[in-house]
Amino acid sequence: MRVGKGCGRCRHRHIRCVIPTGASTCTPCLRLGRACHLDPRFQFKPVHHIYQKNNGATARFELDWDKEQVWVDVSQPVTFVFEANDESAGDEHSALEQHDSLAPESVGDESSSLQQYTPAPERVSNGSGGWTQGLHSEDTYPAQARSPIYENRSRHESTNSPLSLLSDNGSTLTLREASLMRHFIQKLAPWADVCDIHSHFSTEVPRRALENNMVLQAILALSARHDAILANDSDWEASAYHGQCLHLLIAALDQAETNCDENMLIAVVILRIYEELETTTDQQFHLLGSNRLVNLMARSASAGGVAEAVSWQFLRQAIYASVVQYQPLQLDMQNYERSSMFHRQDDGACANRIIYHCARILQVCCDAPGNIVEEDTWRQISDSVNEWNQTKSTTWQPIRYQASSVAAGRPFPEVWMISPPAVIGMQYYHSACIFLTLSKSPSHNMSDYERARSRRVKEKTIADHLIMVIGLSLSNESVQNAYFMACHLLHRFGYCLQNVVEQEGSLKFLARVENMLGWRTSWIMRELEHQWTELAAFDSRDTI
Repeated sequence: MRVGKGCGRCRHRHIRCVIPTGASTCTPCLRLGRACHLDPRFQFKPVHHIYQKNNGATARFELDWDKEQVWVDVSQPVTFVFEANDESAGDEHSALEQHDSLAPESVGDESSSLQQYTPAPERVSNGSGGWTQGLHSEDTYPAQARSPIYENRSRHESTNSPLSLLSDNGSTLTLREASLMRHFIQKLAPWADVCDIHSHFSTEVPRRALENNMVLQAILALSARHDAILANDSDWEASAYHGQCLHLLIAALDQAETNCDENMLIAVVILRIYEELETTTDQQFHLLGSNRLVNLMARSASAGGVAEAVSWQFLRQAIYASVVQYQPLQLDMQNYERSSMFHRQDDGACANRIIYHCARILQVCCDAPGNIVEEDTWRQISDSVNEWNQTKSTTWQPIRYQASSVAAGRPFPEVWMISPPAVIGMQYYHSACIFLTLSKSPSHNMSDYERARSRRVKEKTIADHLIMVIGLSLSNESVQNAYFMACHLLHRFGYCLQNVVEQEGSLKFLARVENMLGWRTSWIMRELEHQWTELAAFDSRDTI
């Protein structure tokens, strides 16, 4: 019999497990907000023999079962669990292997989470802009294509995932894996395929997953996390898949100093969506990795096929981070200028062109002091946006339009579009107009009053474009990707909405997004309510 030495998570991370007296959770798990699975206070070690004195002489007695040992009958089937002798018992590898051996009937329905899973190692900041993934914080990842997000684990570590792609009979995925794959194809891939006429994320990426375990683990991690969010359940299963994907991705990058293939880019972009689903704690680890891979694979945005589709998906991810986190884009935009999108005339290409212009505005504006750009540069970018708006296809005109009316309790316009790319393209057009408005340099000859008036006019213009973006989302509800930009802009510019009807409508919209898509918006709602209350107090004469 021996005393237990802390929870499995702390042992896996090789850190000290401190358990306060009478507590049910250790200090590290409490700090991370994770469930703590403590071992029993006492554990029994297997004993194979004993030494016993007989008439003054020490004799060894073997404790082997006799061949004639009679076992009692049981009324129902039981399972015997053999505990490991070493300290690694209960780590994520053994838990995942246990899951692999389960029969499909024991896995449960599609919405259930696998409680047998031990979560992947927690991300821990190393204090220098990078992070580690658990075992040893002093390990660092080499340069070149590798992002500081990835820990350099042991070179001798096997790259084979405990979650085998094929079942024991070599014919198919497990029931749970197949369910998560279908969840990705039906619910998550359309988010990325909205401007891709070939729908690579719904077709080619799942095919890659059947051949590449790293891509498979990324898909399973994303689907499991989204499923857990919708079910308001624990994401332990997603964390386990996420950890396995990182094992494979790190090993792949170790073997490719400068030559990164498409599967790496696919996996990292999918893992970035995995991060985005936790917007309140989004630390953009995989955004950094994607950024480096895209810049390293200089031709990915113009290579055609799945690489080009993934690169344009990442551009939208970079725009999201820039809008929400107030960060400049660090992408080499020249890679995108060689894309076929500037030579094609389909709706997807037209939408991607305005997405490119929006990214260029964010890149230039955020790099300039005070987000103000020179007049000539601003005019050149503004002309590009206006030219796009004037030359877009006539099929991008709404088939129905009804203006908003605050008096009628209708805060957002009704704008029915024909195609999903048209919805997204018009949203990015209004977003580009917002950032152009925000970055326009005021005249040096303005009086103080004129500057104050200019600020009010800017806020009114931004509010008008924001209302259009939300209206496009609500009017084309089948285009789920359209909800995201509206949420991003509300987080950034929701304070510009001064009418109570518009504010209440925005809160209902955000609540709807979280209920429908599992995209965290409660924190945005809390921030907006605080901002509106504070601004209303400033504008009230009663506070004087």
